[in-house]
Amino acid sequence: MEVVAYDFDGSIQAQLAMLNAQGVQPVLHAMRQHETATRLWASAKAFAAMANQLRPRTSLPQFSLIGSGDYHHISLALIVRFETPLTVVLFDNHPDWMQPPHQYHCGTWVYQLARLPQVNRVIIVGLESGDIDYDQFKKGDVESFLQQKIILLPYRKVQVNAPQPLFLHSKLAQDLATGIQEVLSYIETEQVYISIDKDCLQAADAKTNWEQGSLPLATVTAVIQALSQHKQLIGADTVGDFSPVRFRSPLKWIASYLDRKVHPREAVQVAAQVNAAANLRLLHALKGGA
Repeated sequence: MEVVAYDFDGSIQAQLAMLNAQGVQPVLHAMRQHETATRLWASAKAFAAMANQLRPRTSLPQFSLIGSGDYHHISLALIVRFETPLTVVLFDNHPDWMQPPHQYHCGTWVYQLARLPQVNRVIIVGLESGDIDYDQFKKGDVESFLQQKIILLPYRKVQVNAPQPLFLHSKLAQDLATGIQEVLSYIETEQVYISIDKDCLQAADAKTNWEQGSLPLATVTAVIQALSQHKQLIGADTVGDFSPVRFRSPLKWIASYLDRKVHPREAVQVAAQVNAAANLRLLHALKGGA
């Protein structure tokens, strides 16, 4: 699997020496010219200009390092180029499935993803942010949930009003092997794409600029390893690397402040060390390693 780093915000650039020391030399794409235009959300024009620079260099499956979770909608541009039926397995503390107005937004991109004809199903694991709890659920893509196009597997039990009260939870917290089989049971396609927002991870395993969940990295890598053994992984990406939040748009500053339940001020180098270690373990799992 080829490792590709898209340098939108400097968070991956800060990890390169640590990745190189472990024998991982990502293909680096300079994307800083899109840093503020695509952070949180992007216009259709800005998104298209950015997406045009994501063309793969080879036909090898690609593990894309994207940067902050503010750029998770970049995953949409990576996935849309596949043409055959696939399942997306998403690890995320947030559902990212809110109904637009913004089409290319880190909080709405899964709504768009579920409507791609080649995407058979989206399975989301994590979901401890409160964004699907109770009536918050109704703000999301209820249609795709009811059609089982989107499967929600919160790491901790959550009550959703869908519209009747319903309890959702993954089996991963109770029994790892059973939880892995649960994820596999929802996959009807041979081809799988994996996307990991490290904000789903417990704080010891990642340092992000969003509120974090409690998933152990070892649990995530165990699921990924099983997927690599039982399915054809056609690509993967990760976000959730730490970078100081920067915007030019006052509207984005306001939206960012209101959307984040926490406002971390991590030491950039410390965050880079923790996240580089996490990215290396994710890569190892994607290659089938334990």
